[in-house]
Amino acid sequence: MEEKPRVKRFDRIGNTSDIPYTRTVADFKSQRWITNRFYRLMGPGTFSWQTPDASVNVSVVRGHNYFDIKDTGARITCLEEAPKESIRTAKRLEKLAKREEEAGHLETACDYYYRSIPFYHTAAWGILDSDNEELVWLTEQIRDNFDKVIKYSKYPMERVEIPFEGKSIPGIFSLTPTKEKAPTILFIPGMDTNKENGLNHINNPFVIRGMNCLAIDGPGQGESLVRKIWVDDETYVRAGKAVIDYLVKRPEVDPNKVGIHGLSMGTYWGPLIAAQDARVKALSTHASCQYNKDHIFNETSPNYRLRFMWMAGNLSDEEFDKMAAEMTLEGKESLIRCPHIIFHGEFDHLTGIEEMHQYFDHLGSEIKELRIYENQFHGVHKFADEIANMSADWLKDRLNGVPPKQKRRIVLVDSNRDERPVNEEKLVRGFSFFHLGES
Repeated sequence: MEEKPRVKRFDRIGNTSDIPYTRTVADFKSQRWITNRFYRLMGPGTFSWQTPDASVNVSVVRGHNYFDIKDTGARITCLEEAPKESIRTAKRLEKLAKREEEAGHLETACDYYYRSIPFYHTAAWGILDSDNEELVWLTEQIRDNFDKVIKYSKYPMERVEIPFEGKSIPGIFSLTPTKEKAPTILFIPGMDTNKENGLNHINNPFVIRGMNCLAIDGPGQGESLVRKIWVDDETYVRAGKAVIDYLVKRPEVDPNKVGIHGLSMGTYWGPLIAAQDARVKALSTHASCQYNKDHIFNETSPNYRLRFMWMAGNLSDEEFDKMAAEMTLEGKESLIRCPHIIFHGEFDHLTGIEEMHQYFDHLGSEIKELRIYENQFHGVHKFADEIANMSADWLKDRLNGVPPKQKRRIVLVDSNRDERPVNEEKLVRGFSFFHLGES
């Protein structure tokens, strides 16, 4: 069967006349000049949910270097240059890593290898074709460099392959230094992040608190996407079950203490797994995408729709819209009964604050907390450090049976990180300013 014309590179869109879903592509192509002008002003922040510096902050919290990111961005003046300049930086860091490796400075080498990985990921970001030779090569570079991180890590790490419907889901399993039975967190990245760059592997917030952490490339993500493991509205649930089946058989895992931390689209996939698998005993989500997917697929940059169409197996517009309509947790909230904490930006345009309150209010969880970050958007980037630490603390306490001071809690976190109570009556009516006790 002949493949229908489609976009295969977001960063180098060619002829769109034969592509059946030009309502997104043609608009983006005709407006490329706007994108490139913003890129000159903002660098990679052009595609961030928030300001450029806030976006860089996330990378720094995840263990990468501020000046690697800023200097690379300064060399890029249009979208087409991003892959070349990102690879240039990655190669420079690799060279430094090999120099330190040869000198026997293995901790330093580990750091340089790790710092190279997000740049290969950035170079691959615009390629929407599982058969693309460059994408395969970039995926191999990420894998090879992360193998060095695993080799020189200060705590045990290993690659795992989890059987799934005739293929396998790849993961990176980080373990406590003693490898004794411990609580374990399944980390689910967002739609355009992957297992290598979604959290800080150099200083894993879960491992340093005595928990194991398995980061996966689920259906439609990272290596799974190169393997053509497509995602739809139910595939991730089946994959999640397979992953948990694997985890509870590991001698290092306490089968009664398995939690999930979901990032961005992982805030949809993670709760979806928890709703159907009672072995999930605690749940944390950051950067909300729980409800209507019309927000992300039809109201934001066309790249999100185009990427997910590829992730789902190159669907047509009609097929994609039908699938996306089913991708919501609305009506399923009561099935989620484990303790649940939510880190949400006040002005997150993928899940509005009224939608988030509805989701929170309808949860079946007896223990639940909603943290609303004032004036923050989807990524809640300014507070990335707090979220990384607090989610790990909260999951550890819940998995170990430590009761919270308050079973149901909603707070507004301001720019000084002070917590303010929330008037739920105002919140449910759609008011943005719902502070209490302000002078």
